[in-house]
Amino acid sequence: MRYLRDRWARALLAADRRVRLWTPIDDDAASGGIALVQVEGIDSGKLFGYLWDRHRIVTSPTKHAQFEGVRVTPNVYTTLDEVDLFVDAMKKALAKGV
Repeated sequence: MRYLRDRWARALLAADRRVRLWTPIDDDAASGGIALVQVEGIDSGKLFGYLWDRHRIVTSPTKHAQFEGVRVTPNVYTTLDEVDLFVDAMKKALAKGV
């Protein structure tokens, strides 16, 4: 599960400095396969809607007083191609907005 998370998380962190990962990916004791990602300048609710409406990618918008983002939760059935589709969709959002 961490491999899947790292695949998309590291790709997005490398793609744009506006990407913030609220889940520590370099500390196995403090994380698993689920992660919360935020894009500075893009509303998390709108990002959630964009991912679902345009790409049929399921995430969960999360807003808290101290953080916000979309929760990405791959499962044991998630393929590498599906993870890469998510990365491509997020890169489109980074480039063109939602």
